[in-house]
Amino acid sequence: MKNHTLIVLVTLLSSGLASFVVAAESKPVYTWISANEYYFILPTAQNLHIAGNGTESVKPWGFGFRAVGHETFSKTGGLQVQSIKVDNPSTGKDTFYLWEILAGMQYTSPKVQGKPLRFTASGLGEFGMSDSTLYMAPMLTAGLLYTTDEFAATPTGFTFDLYYRLTDIDLDNVGGGKAGTLKPALGFKVGYIFEGFWTTKEKSKD
Repeated sequence: MKNHTLIVLVTLLSSGLASFVVAAESKPVYTWISANEYYFILPTAQNLHIAGNGTESVKPWGFGFRAVGHETFSKTGGLQVQSIKVDNPSTGKDTFYLWEILAGMQYTSPKVQGKPLRFTASGLGEFGMSDSTLYMAPMLTAGLLYTTDEFAATPTGFTFDLYYRLTDIDLDNVGGGKAGTLKPALGFKVGYIFEGFWTTKEKSKD
């Protein structure tokens, strides 16, 4: 009788454990995909001081993307690249590039039904590389978001931004092996933010 009771008990425990394992394996795991802004940096005149050869006006252009939070104040970060053409007697015709990582905080005004325009502002750090030069420059931005889906869970729509780089960027090579300095400057960018979403991912079976 005791053996029979023990067998029944073991069977019930095994069945319950198997059910628990199956339930655990079938439970979906969710991950958040943030809203992402893809944008173009419009050519805008900036001053480039070339060592021993005065100042040249250049018009950087480029593109980038960054993650956008869904809260009023949220972290933001991304990548961008800028192309700058130089035409100077000391450098000749040349092009150099700025490869940059962006990181900082953004403010987005609260969503109001029936009013698609929202104000945005951010403080960012540019951590960049050009040729063999590493640099960091703070940047402020202000702009407008034109919401295309007011029921979206995250900011979604067209962006129009003005940015200002606060400091010089000293570069070892701006063309022809010449060193130079990009002076503080205003710039413009336009883009589009695609809505963030939740998605499921498979659990590891290991």
